[in-house]
Amino acid sequence: MDIRKIFEAISLELSAKFQKTIQIKHNGGKGDNREDAFVDFLQEYLPNKYGIGRGEVISPENEISGELDIVIFDKDHCPLFLKSDSHSLYPRESVFGAISMKSHLDSTELKDAYQNIASLKKIMPTQGFTNSSIPGMNTGLSPVVPVTAIFAYAANRSLDAIAKQVKELDRELDDIKLRPDFVVVLGLGIIGPNGRIRNNFNIYNLPKESNDLALLRETGRHTLLRFYMQLLDELNSITQPNLNLHSYFDMPSRVGKFKVRKHDKLMFQFDGEDERTVKRLTLSAIDRIVEKSKMVTLEQHFINHLGNLPLGAEKIYDLSTCVYEYNPMNKPSIKIQWNEKGHPVGDVNTFQPLWIEIDGKQYAIDAGSVNKDDLEDNPDFTVTELLSQ
Repeated sequence: MDIRKIFEAISLELSAKFQKTIQIKHNGGKGDNREDAFVDFLQEYLPNKYGIGRGEVISPENEISGELDIVIFDKDHCPLFLKSDSHSLYPRESVFGAISMKSHLDSTELKDAYQNIASLKKIMPTQGFTNSSIPGMNTGLSPVVPVTAIFAYAANRSLDAIAKQVKELDRELDDIKLRPDFVVVLGLGIIGPNGRIRNNFNIYNLPKESNDLALLRETGRHTLLRFYMQLLDELNSITQPNLNLHSYFDMPSRVGKFKVRKHDKLMFQFDGEDERTVKRLTLSAIDRIVEKSKMVTLEQHFINHLGNLPLGAEKIYDLSTCVYEYNPMNKPSIKIQWNEKGHPVGDVNTFQPLWIEIDGKQYAIDAGSVNKDDLEDNPDFTVTELLSQ
């Protein structure tokens, strides 16, 4: 048994299928057929735990990658928020890798593929996490960096020229970790690190020297086998975090240029309205809140809101955390009154904050400073639905 001969035959089959797609005149159909052949190969030769699809990757912060030709995801645990053969939507916690497919790797296509890969890596988490593989024992892990590659069936220039452009594109990146791990041209060779990039605990170690990052290996007819073995080795080095689906249910909405959370589940009842309804802040209101808010520490916010620092707060909170207060009328700290039913209510002339998040920052908005024109009905929720959550 000679594994090299098996993969040589597979490589020839892929090349033959690619040649057939050249006869397809429609660009979309040509691309789909080109990718289908390689998707079939991956589905057959990668372990069953890895699913293969196309589409976009989404984060709990509502950041979305570019269109990815091939997405390698956790087949056993990945929920697909949108499912079709041509385009699916994958949560980032379930993504192991992505491949950008090209027919002929000219300079423009290589640059486009770099940007496409970077769009995925930019939305991946930067914080580590813990994993409990053994009951009672937690292991600290680095954030996942998905395995990425650019795979071309052919190139209209030499591997030396491609490697030179790879080095130039690497230098243009804001963060070297945004680069694709490998650039592969079928039947010619691989450009990228030779050894394993991912080590124990998800640690991602790129070579520091540019020549090692863009190492050129003229692997010839063994290119597919060498790439397959390196791809699988890197995939098997990844441990994924647990997927928190609730974070996607409550992910921020895009409102104008802002990403906003907790602004769309506000229950108000104004004069002339029969009952409370669910409302959301308008874009103009959010614009004004961002412009007019003042940054204070959480410690100062407690004093502004409650009149003093809660007992033991320093043991529970990071009091140096920044809070953006929207209190345009400079209302004093809250005072409690009693209504005719004997229930405590806040004095509307005092500072009573609602909490929302804008672009990842915490805003404390005085409820009494929000007027009817700042809100619009939100048809996505009813009061009953919110109270039942």
